[in-house]
Amino acid sequence: MDVALYALLFAGSICIYLPIYRYLVARWSSDYVIRAIEDGQIDLTYLLDEGGVFDELSDRVVKRFKHNALAELGQMSHQAGSAEEVAASPELMGLDAAGQLLNMVGMKKPPVMLQYKVAEALGRLVAKQGPVDDFEQFKP
Repeated sequence: MDVALYALLFAGSICIYLPIYRYLVARWSSDYVIRAIEDGQIDLTYLLDEGGVFDELSDRVVKRFKHNALAELGQMSHQAGSAEEVAASPELMGLDAAGQLLNMVGMKKPPVMLQYKVAEALGRLVAKQGPVDDFEQFKP
Protein backbone atom coordinates (compact mmCIF):
# COMPACT_ATOMS: atom_id res chain seq x y z
CA MET A 1 0.00 0.00 0.00
CA ASP A 2 2.83 2.37 0.86
CA VAL A 3 4.51 1.82 -2.51
CA ALA A 4 1.31 2.71 -4.36
CA LEU A 5 0.94 5.87 -2.26
CA TYR A 6 4.54 6.92 -2.99
CA ALA A 7 4.11 6.20 -6.71
CA LEU A 8 0.92 8.29 -6.74
CA LEU A 9 2.65 11.16 -4.93
CA PHE A 10 5.59 10.97 -7.35
CA ALA A 11 3.32 11.01 -10.40
CA GLY A 12 1.31 13.89 -8.95
CA SER A 13 4.41 15.94 -8.17
CA ILE A 14 5.75 15.36 -11.68
CA CYS A 15 2.45 16.59 -13.11
CA ILE A 16 2.81 19.76 -11.00
CA TYR A 17 6.55 20.42 -11.34
CA LEU A 18 6.92 19.72 -15.05
CA PRO A 19 4.63 22.55 -16.24
CA ILE A 20 6.18 24.91 -13.65
CA TYR A 21 9.64 24.15 -14.99
CA ARG A 22 8.56 24.27 -18.62
CA TYR A 23 6.75 27.59 -18.49
CA LEU A 24 8.47 29.43 -15.64
CA VAL A 25 11.96 28.20 -14.71
CA ALA A 26 13.07 27.50 -18.30
CA ARG A 27 12.04 31.01 -19.32
CA TRP A 28 13.91 32.54 -16.36
CA SER A 29 17.09 30.60 -17.13
CA SER A 30 16.99 31.40 -20.84
CA ASP A 31 16.42 35.10 -20.09
CA TYR A 32 19.39 35.04 -17.68
CA VAL A 33 21.71 33.41 -20.24
CA ILE A 34 20.66 35.84 -22.99
CA ARG A 35 21.19 38.80 -20.63
CA ALA A 36 24.63 37.46 -19.62
CA ILE A 37 25.66 37.09 -23.27
CA GLU A 38 24.45 40.59 -24.12
CA ASP A 39 26.23 42.10 -21.07
CA GLY A 40 29.46 40.31 -21.94
CA GLN A 41 29.56 38.06 -18.86
CA ILE A 42 29.51 35.02 -21.14
CA ASP A 43 31.83 35.29 -24.16
CA LEU A 44 29.87 33.50 -26.85
CA THR A 45 32.56 34.18 -29.47
CA TYR A 46 35.12 32.32 -27.38
CA LEU A 47 32.77 29.39 -26.85
CA LEU A 48 31.98 29.09 -30.54
CA ASP A 49 35.41 29.88 -32.06
CA GLU A 50 38.11 28.89 -29.62
CA GLY A 51 36.14 26.65 -27.31
CA GLY A 52 35.83 24.06 -30.05
CA VAL A 53 32.10 23.61 -29.73
CA PHE A 54 31.51 23.36 -33.48
CA ASP A 55 34.66 21.32 -34.06
CA GLU A 56 33.65 18.79 -31.42
CA LEU A 57 30.11 18.67 -32.76
CA SER A 58 31.24 18.14 -36.36
CA ASP A 59 33.68 15.41 -35.25
CA ARG A 60 30.87 13.62 -33.44
CA VAL A 61 28.57 13.86 -36.47
CA VAL A 62 31.27 12.58 -38.83
CA LYS A 63 32.08 9.67 -36.51
CA ARG A 64 28.40 8.78 -36.17
CA PHE A 65 27.88 8.84 -39.96
CA LYS A 66 31.05 6.79 -40.48
CA HIS A 67 29.98 4.15 -37.97
CA ASN A 68 26.48 3.96 -39.44
CA ALA A 69 27.83 3.73 -43.00
CA LEU A 70 30.25 0.95 -42.06
CA ALA A 71 27.53 -0.92 -40.22
CA GLU A 72 25.22 -0.67 -43.22
CA LEU A 73 28.03 -1.72 -45.55
CA GLY A 74 28.70 -4.74 -43.36
CA GLN A 75 25.06 -5.76 -43.34
CA MET A 76 24.83 -5.39 -47.11
CA SER A 77 27.98 -7.42 -47.71
CA HIS A 78 26.75 -10.21 -45.47
CA GLN A 79 23.34 -10.24 -47.12
CA ALA A 80 24.81 -10.16 -50.62
CA GLY A 81 27.12 -13.07 -49.92
CA SER A 82 25.00 -15.81 -51.49
CA ALA A 83 26.92 -18.45 -53.43
CA GLU A 84 25.39 -17.64 -56.83
CA GLU A 85 26.19 -13.93 -56.60
CA VAL A 86 29.73 -14.56 -55.33
CA ALA A 87 30.48 -16.93 -58.20
CA ALA A 88 29.16 -14.42 -60.76
CA SER A 89 31.20 -11.43 -59.63
CA PRO A 90 35.00 -11.37 -59.21
CA GLU A 91 34.72 -8.47 -56.75
CA LEU A 92 32.38 -10.39 -54.49
CA MET A 93 34.57 -13.46 -54.89
CA GLY A 94 37.56 -11.40 -53.68
CA LEU A 95 35.60 -10.07 -50.71
CA ASP A 96 34.43 -13.57 -49.86
CA ALA A 97 37.98 -14.93 -50.09
CA ALA A 98 39.24 -12.12 -47.88
CA GLY A 99 36.51 -12.86 -45.34
CA GLN A 100 37.38 -16.56 -45.34
CA LEU A 101 41.07 -15.73 -44.95
CA LEU A 102 40.36 -13.49 -41.99
CA ASN A 103 38.13 -16.19 -40.50
CA MET A 104 41.01 -18.66 -40.80
CA VAL A 105 43.25 -16.22 -38.96
CA GLY A 106 40.78 -16.22 -36.07
CA MET A 107 38.49 -13.25 -36.63
CA LYS A 108 34.89 -14.36 -36.21
CA LYS A 109 33.21 -11.31 -37.74
CA PRO A 110 35.89 -9.24 -39.47
CA PRO A 111 35.05 -5.57 -40.07
CA VAL A 112 34.00 -4.80 -43.61
CA MET A 113 36.72 -2.23 -44.19
CA LEU A 114 39.36 -4.77 -43.15
CA GLN A 115 37.79 -7.31 -45.51
CA TYR A 116 37.86 -4.72 -48.29
CA LYS A 117 41.53 -3.86 -47.65
CA VAL A 118 42.55 -7.54 -47.60
CA ALA A 119 40.61 -8.16 -50.83
CA GLU A 120 42.31 -5.16 -52.39
CA ALA A 121 45.75 -6.49 -51.37
CA LEU A 122 44.90 -9.94 -52.72
CA GLY A 123 43.79 -8.35 -55.99
CA ARG A 124 47.09 -6.49 -56.28
CA LEU A 125 49.00 -9.73 -55.65
CA VAL A 126 47.05 -11.51 -58.38
CA ALA A 127 47.57 -8.60 -60.78
CA LYS A 128 51.34 -8.61 -60.14
CA GLN A 129 51.57 -12.32 -60.78
CA GLY A 130 50.21 -11.94 -64.29
CA PRO A 131 48.58 -14.58 -66.47
CA VAL A 132 49.82 -18.13 -66.09
CA ASP A 133 51.04 -19.64 -69.35
CA ASP A 134 50.93 -23.43 -69.07
CA PHE A 135 52.80 -23.92 -72.35
CA GLU A 136 55.75 -21.71 -71.35
CA GLN A 137 57.74 -24.71 -70.14
CA PHE A 138 57.47 -26.40 -73.56
CA LYS A 139 58.81 -23.43 -75.54
CA PRO A 140 62.32 -23.90 -76.99
